[in-house]
Amino acid sequence: MSAAAIDISGTHPGSGSGNDDLQLTEDLEELASEWTQLESAGIGTPYHSLLWCKAFQITLGAADRSQARIALVRKAGRPVLLLPLSLSTRRGVRILSFLGARIGNQNTGLWDKAFYEAVGPEMICSVLRQLCEESNADCINLQNVPLQWNGRTHPLVLGTAHTSPNPLYRGSVTANFEDTFKTFHNKSARKNLNRKQRHLQEAGDYQVRKCLRPDDIDAGLQAFLDQREARARITGVPNIFRSAEAKAFLRQTAGIFEPLSTSNIQDGPLEIWTLSIRGKIRATYLCTQDRDTLYAYSNSVAHDEFLKNSPGLVLIREIVERLCADPDITIFDFGIGEVHYKSSWSQPEPMYDSLFYRTTKGKIYSAVQTAKTRLKSQIRNSERLWPMVKKLRRMRASRH
Repeated sequence: MSAAAIDISGTHPGSGSGNDDLQLTEDLEELASEWTQLESAGIGTPYHSLLWCKAFQITLGAADRSQARIALVRKAGRPVLLLPLSLSTRRGVRILSFLGARIGNQNTGLWDKAFYEAVGPEMICSVLRQLCEESNADCINLQNVPLQWNGRTHPLVLGTAHTSPNPLYRGSVTANFEDTFKTFHNKSARKNLNRKQRHLQEAGDYQVRKCLRPDDIDAGLQAFLDQREARARITGVPNIFRSAEAKAFLRQTAGIFEPLSTSNIQDGPLEIWTLSIRGKIRATYLCTQDRDTLYAYSNSVAHDEFLKNSPGLVLIREIVERLCADPDITIFDFGIGEVHYKSSWSQPEPMYDSLFYRTTKGKIYSAVQTAKTRLKSQIRNSERLWPMVKKLRRMRASRH
């Protein structure tokens, strides 16, 4: 496809005059310099970093046969917005969506801060329209965009947006761990979690670590994969990391390359925390850090004799305590998905899905997708229906 610049100037007051353009390319490396420039000097999340997106596209993206569409908006020659997207076709409808959305978390894009603070809806709609036209897409599906982000309503939350099925959970950490602990846990909850931690410590050879050595990273990731697969068999909850491509994606983002050696561990956005007892990993948490925030990506726990003392919850407690001692970290982001342990350390924040269509096929797809999302939200938030879904999952898992 062509990577020529598209003139988008003059689309709204303050957008510039004759010197704004949008570049669209399939080649992630083509924009690498400006991409990393926005990462370091702008605002965004690790889920739209160059390393994260490259790892996805060469593994899961290749397996899906999705086509990368990386959009870069420049203003007066400077990069001000990068949207990592992919193009897929479903039942004849060509859809643009965030690259890696199905295995990612919240989606924000990468922004120049001043541009983010000033950009208006007219220019955003103009950019989306140009993206659809240049990609010959019927519509754009922008899922899991935070409603409030960096001091304003996110520009990608369009006027027609609807609430995503799952909220985002974010919590602040303070320099004093006990203050953070008390903010979200009452006296009884603190006593219970401390008791569980003590029981695990007394079991012997209790260790919590952020894996740094190649063999520790490899062992931590393998434990995570094994535990997630065991959980899927027991609970019926699908394991999104089951495929060879998903495992390769995690190894890429963790910086693991074969053969396993110190020289073959590269900088990757993913870090692995583990809790071990008696020489075996009983809980893991995959995280990624950006500026003042630790993003918790995914976790797992062993279903063994120590499960009754909640090693997964104890590991989170240990991580939060270490974050409180780190002056550079002020936010613990648990990502999307409503799970009890998240609400014990953070507050839910609404996420929104926006659909922008160009053709009649895109309009029909958008209407169907909106209806499906609203139905999912109703089921997920129903005190009667959601427990039934979880029960059916367990019943299905027990048959296998």
